Formats: sequence, structure tokens, C-alpha cells
Amino acid sequence: MFEDLTERVGRHAERRARKRVLELTERMRVELPPGVRAEAAAEGVMLSGRGLRRRFVTDAALRWMRLR
Repeated sequence: MFEDLTERVGRHAERRARKRVLELTERMRVELPPGVRAEAAAEGVMLSGRGLRRRFVTDAALRWMRLR
């Protein structure tokens, strides 16, 4: 019985996390500067684009984000 509850709670948490990642991805797509893309990934939101590392330093529109 406890195992069933644990399994259900785990599935619910995974669905909520996935939903949040998709919401953040959509929000970021609207707010990111041209040339930077946001995609939902298994571990969260993945940013990509040409010269992205340099742009994190020089582009004020990207400074509000944190890198891992």
C-alpha cells in the first residue's frame, strides 16, 4: 500500500515538473533575444545559440539567467 502511494506521488511530481519545464520554455522563448533558442530537455530548459557563452557576458537580456 505504501509503495503504491509512493509511486503515485512520484508520478504526480514528475508530471508537475514536466509541466513547469514546458511553461518556462515557452516563457523564455518569448523573452530571449534573437538567435537564442530555448528547448525543453530531460533535466530542464536547454538554451542554445551561436556565441551563447560570450553573449551571457555581453548581452543584458541574458544576464538574469543562471548557468549550471
